[in-house]
Amino acid sequence: GICQALVGRRKLGSFVYVPRGPILKSFENGRAQETLKYLRNFAAGEKVDYLRVEPHWEANLDIEELFREEGYRRAQVVTSQAGGVSLLLDLSLSEEDLLAQMRKTTRYLVRSAEGLGMEIHRSADPRKMEEFHRLMGVAKRRQNFVPQARRYLQAQFETLAPRGIAELVWANYQGDVLSAAITFSYGDTVTYVHDASVRSNVPISYFLLWEIIKEAKKDGYRYFDFWGIAPNDDPRHPWYGYSLFKKGFGGYQVDYTGVWDYPLTSKYWAVFGAEKIRRLVRRY
Repeated sequence: GICQALVGRRKLGSFVYVPRGPILKSFENGRAQETLKYLRNFAAGEKVDYLRVEPHWEANLDIEELFREEGYRRAQVVTSQAGGVSLLLDLSLSEEDLLAQMRKTTRYLVRSAEGLGMEIHRSADPRKMEEFHRLMGVAKRRQNFVPQARRYLQAQFETLAPRGIAELVWANYQGDVLSAAITFSYGDTVTYVHDASVRSNVPISYFLLWEIIKEAKKDGYRYFDFWGIAPNDDPRHPWYGYSLFKKGFGGYQVDYTGVWDYPLTSKYWAVFGAEKIRRLVRRY
């Protein structure tokens, strides 16, 4: 197995966090148990209050039982994978089939955008991120949400773009940049990680996402990962709007096992309580 382990220290409690990991070649011969025990011992050696893992493993009863048998408990927080639920698109389908599985309204908006003279641009140049930050600022004021820090997004792009992983894609209409997205390409999958746009009378966000999907298919990738959706169709859920937007493009839902914690000291329970209250207030 392999993973990235991040050590964090804050007033409420210190931790080791393993994002989207550990990654295992197989679950045979007790490899998962051995890896989880290794991580537990590593975290104890770092003298932190708890270990948090978020493996990219599909959810099933065997996986849940494995975690519980190893002394882990389900966390009260969602992190990178938006609650452990994502939406995948099979890019081996033809463009006609991809269009056919779209929601009728989405297909209409994609089709209607094609003759409006919009332009798509792709770049791995970190200097181009200025437009993305501008759009994110507009979206933040309009939608009243807290995005990831500009410094974090810039550092992430500057690190991953030269490695051929991160790419900025944006759409112009009549000379103005109205929508942009950051994608990650790794293995056989392109992932739609960040996006921002301004309010417009033209369906430029639909146009941009469809063009990104087509480019991913043209580049030879097998899957397109929309990155995260709400776990249900409740209109009151904070992620309902963008989940509805993503689901309009079709695909199939994948449920991951989510976030699991291993408590190492009694301070963990203060973290657990605070995160539970926050989850109840936010409704996710």
